[in-house]
Amino acid sequence: MLMFFIADLARDPNLQAAFSEDPERAMAQAGLSDEQKALLRTRDPKRIADAVAQEVEALPIRSVNPVVNWIGPVLHVTAVEPNSGVHGQEVKTVVYGTYFESTMACSLVQGTSVISGVVSNVVTGMNSRMDVRFNLANAVPGPYGVQARSRKAESTLPRAFEVKRARQTPV
Repeated sequence: MLMFFIADLARDPNLQAAFSEDPERAMAQAGLSDEQKALLRTRDPKRIADAVAQEVEALPIRSVNPVVNWIGPVLHVTAVEPNSGVHGQEVKTVVYGTYFESTMACSLVQGTSVISGVVSNVVTGMNSRMDVRFNLANAVPGPYGVQARSRKAESTLPRAFEVKRARQTPV
């Protein structure tokens, strides 16, 4: 969602640096639609605010009383530990976030490259977490977004994980 990308951009120094360096790549890694990317390229604060307002209006409302309306629980990836692994190896991670569901999928994403993880031990609710194993055998070294998907939603934390080159041993 555009609003999450903007919120992450406002508070994440790594995303700020990535966006400053290559806005197109940062927007692609965040999974923004072509329409959302075009909107951000306009740098028109009114149009961007209107688009975010439309996203907020489309979110599920949990109260029939307009005075008490609030935005329902939103799936969101907040962190991954460890945040790196070595090319050619398997890495066991813990992905943290909010409102994961019992059936989740998790991937590392870099452009069109997707490394699907094996998910286990999902803790649901406001303070969610899941164990995820990634096989980095064919991974291209570099930064990856961590993408979590449920049946209803998905969230990507851009540039949250790095695949490092394997060290060469001198002969």
